[in-house]
Order: sequence, then C-alpha cells, then structure tokens
Amino acid sequence: MNIETIYDYIKTFNNEIIDLGFKRDVQDYLNSLPNNQNNIVTLRDIASKVSSKLNSIYEGDLPNMLNSLFPKSTVRPFTETNFDEKIANLITDSEIELNQFYSQLNQILNQLNQKLQENINEIDNIEEFIDPYIKISNSDLSQEKEAILSIIFIDQKTITNLNEFVKNISAWNRTIPIYHQIINSSSPKDIKIVEVQNGSVDFVINLNVDVAINLIELFTVGFKCYAAYLSYKKIIAPITEAYFGNQKLLKSEKAREEELLNNISIAISSKAEEQHKIAIKKDKNIDKNIDKKVEQITNLITSHIIKGNDIKLLALPKSDEDNEEEKEKKEERKIELANISRDVRSSIKKLPPSELQKLLREYGELKEE
Repeated sequence: MNIETIYDYIKTFNNEIIDLGFKRDVQDYLNSLPNNQNNIVTLRDIASKVSSKLNSIYEGDLPNMLNSLFPKSTVRPFTETNFDEKIANLITDSEIELNQFYSQLNQILNQLNQKLQENINEIDNIEEFIDPYIKISNSDLSQEKEAILSIIFIDQKTITNLNEFVKNISAWNRTIPIYHQIINSSSPKDIKIVEVQNGSVDFVINLNVDVAINLIELFTVGFKCYAAYLSYKKIIAPITEAYFGNQKLLKSEKAREEELLNNISIAISSKAEEQHKIAIKKDKNIDKNIDKKVEQITNLITSHIIKGNDIKLLALPKSDEDNEEEKEKKEERKIELANISRDVRSSIKKLPPSELQKLLREYGELKEE
C-alpha cells in the first residue's frame, strides 16, 4: 500500500470520526448519561443517534480502510467489534427494564469510546511516521504537475471475469488520453502505474484441472529452458574474457546464446504438441488444427517468463481416482514449478540492464493477433 493511499485512509478516518464530531458526541453522551439514567426518552434518543451513525460507518468504506491501516497491529479497528449490532439489539428489546437499558448503553458507549481513542492514537502515530514522505511526494507531484488517481474496481462482474476486467482496463487506457484532449492542449503522457498493491496483481482463477496441470507443465519447461540460458550467461562470462577478441570464438558463443533463447519457445511448442497428441487419444473431439493455437500459447508463456512474471498452482481438487503416488507427483509438480520460477527470477535480477532490455525487446513482447 503506497503512502498516498495510507494518507487517504487516515484523512477519511479523521473526517468521519473526529471532524464530523462522532468521537466528541460519544464522549458527551457518556458524560450526560448519569444525569439521565431515569429518563428513558433521553436514553433512547442517545442510543438511536449513536446507532444511526454506526450504521453509516459500518456500511461504508471505513472498516476496510482500518483493516488495511492496522494489518498486524495489536490495536485493532473499532469496527471489528459489532457495536452496531449491540446497540441495535438494545433499542429493539421491548422488554428491557430502565436500569438494564441504562447499564447496557453505558457499557457499550464506554467500550466504543475506548476503542475509538485507541484507533485515534494509533493513527496519530502512523500519520507522524509518514508525514515526511507525504511532503516529499507532494513536492514531486507539484514539480511534475501530476496527480495520483486510484481506479478501484469493486463490481463483481468486472473483478471476477477476466474478459470483463481486461475490457475495463483497456477502456481506461483508451479513454484517459481522449479526456485529456478535451481538458488540456498538451500531448497526453503515457499512463503510469504508481503502484500495484502488494507488489503484484494476482489473478486467482478456476480452471479445468487437466488444463491446469498441463499448463504448469508448459511453464515448467519454459522456466527450465530460461534457467539454462541464464546459467550459461553466468558461466560463459569469465570464459569469453579469455578469448581476447577472437571473433570466431565470440561468434560461436553468440550463436549458442541465441539458440538457447530460441529453445525456450521451441521446447514449449514441442511439449504443447506432445500434450495434444496424448489428449487427443482420450478425446477424439479435440480440434486437430492446432498450429496457430500453439503459436499463441507459446508466445504468451515465453513473454510471461522472459518478463520475470510467475505462475503458481495453488490447489488441486481431491480425487478418489488418485492414489498416494499420483498425489505425490502432483505435489512435486507444484514444488518444482515454484522452485524453478523462483531461481529464474533471482537470476534475472543479476542480468545487466542492457541485456535484460534486449531480451524484453526480442522475446518479451506479445505478438499482435
């Protein structure tokens, strides 16, 4: 979570809890309770006002924001306690005695007031810590004349359907420059992503189990081939220094390097074709015209790997048909993929920037269909 997001959450909390007077009101109600402990009308009025505000808070964005601000803190969001339900139940209890009503309302408000103060103190600490970074960020934004927008997708259809999500992202990418043109005469810059929460976007999808297992097999092949290339680069560097400019030797090494890179796509394509032959023996209805499909799949996997991306098999369904040996094999596939992808991404970081850029230009681009 970036600094600007944290600061926005803090501002939202301060506005709803402090600026709009909720914390002050809760404290005032507590102070007035002893003088009204025999006045059921006033007590119910206080309970109703607090309930109304709590309902507004609990149904809004603040609970999620507080969870993000206090992910592992010993201080927990006041919204984790069901104060809204407690006070609603108190109000709707038609048989409760006056002294019990007063006692329960007093207890709820005291607990709420304590939790609010704990949250306020913790947020003050966070704000004090990030304040210097906010000032730096604001200075940078002012110099660049840029703002930071958070485009948040909550609609279930958008965030649970890959086609819909891509469509929406593409629409934003097309539309923002167009809108820029009706507001500002300068040429729009390329849209920059300031940050993706948690450092990556993880698309967790459901996929046919056979397709999933075969897909990770393709990725494992691709990662292994890329690992071979990266290992070669590491080993050959001190050797080529001893060639002392011998063009014949340098040319042969360059050819070997190119073939090791080309082998990533070749190996993935070969494995995909092999998988197809095995699958078609079990399912005769599978499309036999696969050349273009294999090319597209190979391009996607190669691009994903070269860019330093990752893929994980998180879980498999339980199958009565699987014996212990089969289950172990599937688990081994998950571990093998995780290990080889981790090693590849670690090796990529050690490549000189110029070489990495060359790789991305030549092998990392998705081909337009």
